[in-house]
Amino acid sequence: MYIGKKKILRIDEYNKRRKEIIENKAGAVWNACTELDGLISTQALAEQYFEKSRSWLNKRIHGCTFDVKEAFNSDEYHQLAEAYRDIAKRLLAHADEIEAAQYE
Repeated sequence: MYIGKKKILRIDEYNKRRKEIIENKAGAVWNACTELDGLISTQALAEQYFEKSRSWLNKRIHGCTFDVKEAFNSDEYHQLAEAYRDIAKRLLAHADEIEAAQYE
């Protein structure tokens, strides 16, 4: 996994813990949101991809449950994964445009 600009002192320990966390969907979501914190706005993600508030998304990310429901249902897990895929496509398209543009 690409860790970006993070400064990780004990990379082996980090990778071991990360592997354990992402074994289930709730952990994988929490990990993705933690690793992308500051890069992807949870407010924009909630509003644009779920038509919900940032509070709604944050409660699910942090595992809050309501009426014995999961933090996310299976459709919402899929919707979040598709949102990340869409963001990735958009970022790649913009990167390609920057590379292709004329240098002034």
